[in-house]
Amino acid sequence: MTHQSQVPPDLKDDLLRAVDNSPADWILLNLALSTMKMGGHRYGAFLDAATTAAKLAIYSTFVEQGNNIRKTGFLYHVEPKRVKAIVQEIQVALAAGQSLKVLNSKEPYYLIALPFLWQEQFPCDPGAARVRLQGLTPGERKTIEESLPSSAPRARILDQVEFTELMELLHQMSQEELPSSQRMPFSDALLSHIKFRLLHSGTVIQIDSPLVDIPLYALASGSYSPKGEQERVFAMIDDVARFFSLLQAWVREDEGVLRGVEVFDVAPQDRKAALEELDEMLRAWADKYHQDGGLPMVLQFAAGRREYD
Repeated sequence: MTHQSQVPPDLKDDLLRAVDNSPADWILLNLALSTMKMGGHRYGAFLDAATTAAKLAIYSTFVEQGNNIRKTGFLYHVEPKRVKAIVQEIQVALAAGQSLKVLNSKEPYYLIALPFLWQEQFPCDPGAARVRLQGLTPGERKTIEESLPSSAPRARILDQVEFTELMELLHQMSQEELPSSQRMPFSDALLSHIKFRLLHSGTVIQIDSPLVDIPLYALASGSYSPKGEQERVFAMIDDVARFFSLLQAWVREDEGVLRGVEVFDVAPQDRKAALEELDEMLRAWADKYHQDGGLPMVLQFAAGRREYD
């Protein structure tokens, strides 16, 4: 159970003053608000995660400084014996292959690929039947198909077995990008979690028809987007983490990384149309340059009202 996360404007101003309007402090405050108030993580778990992050920062500096304990301690105002203890703790964990993660959003970000994979694996040409179950009359198939929203993509309606196989294929594809130590097997619990996300978001709808004795599943949307605050917060946390990583690559001047910021004013009545046009442009741009087997890229952005110049 999570709490209401919307911070009242007056309280938000008070919090800003409390951290002296420091961007770094504001990032930490927003992190706490996101993970504790919106994500539902315990206070103790958040502190454990922050402590782990600080230890990892010290260990990375220790390595960068040529394993010099005293210099590392000087940079962070930490006693050398404490630095030594932290280094040993991290080295033991790394040697044992232990995971140092304390918090986990558990939002399967790869669900965004589902609509594309569904349409690729189970296409349905115009005029062809979406339901391929045996024993149904053309009229019964038409009745089931007419239960879909008019905006549903052209794709086959799946039975339980086909739907499960599609989820397993999606999971396997996502695992291929991870190191072997971080891969997790497909399970009934994971299937239930993915199914819940897809149904709750409206990306997939379950059809319980009296004409068939098993549930059917239909692709209802061409894109995956969590609904509601509690559902979106997990995606937000993943997005922020990925954005930090991208900006760090930009700071290092890594090749193939672009930081973009546009500040402008827009007529209130044009804002919705402007955002819709931007969404269409970005999708067309990605489709234009996508190539199977090419270099993996991500474009991540947020557009909205600016609060501070």
